[in-house]
Amino acid sequence: MYLSRRRIIVVVLTILLIASTASAASKAPQGLNSFWTIDLEGKEVTQEIFSPYKLTLVNVWATFCSPCLQEMPALAELRDEFATRGVNVIGIVTDVYHTDQTIFMQNLGTAAYIIEQTGADYTHLLPSQDLHNLRLKDVQVVPETFFVDSKGNIVGKTYYGARSKSAWKSVIESTLAQLD
Repeated sequence: MYLSRRRIIVVVLTILLIASTASAASKAPQGLNSFWTIDLEGKEVTQEIFSPYKLTLVNVWATFCSPCLQEMPALAELRDEFATRGVNVIGIVTDVYHTDQTIFMQNLGTAAYIIEQTGADYTHLLPSQDLHNLRLKDVQVVPETFFVDSKGNIVGKTYYGARSKSAWKSVIESTLAQLD
């Protein structure tokens, strides 16, 4: 009797543990609809950065990532090409902070240099605690790219790895179509 009761408790607890893990794993990534950070120039930025645009491509990158740097010129060109259709591009440079949120000055300088050299003159955000909690904590590889609407809600899929200009053009077209 004691063993069967104990076995039932173990089975129930195991089922509860599996169910809670499954529901946590299936949660979709959060959008960027409420945050505060600064950009690479030190200007304050909130979720309002998305409001003038129908769609914003958000590219999460790092200074050590060659594929990230290779696609940056194409992203700048696409931002210009799609501007009349309400599309913007924003970068989030992930490796400019230590884990204690102090700025890693060497990487900050490297990021500025990379942006200048690649012509990626779109806005680049620094990863605040808000951005970390909303989205960056789930980033496992760079570049990672996703789209948000004018309110910062996620639209479409998340893309891992770099793409060519023509591939991104196709992705932007199909993501825009989801908003129509």
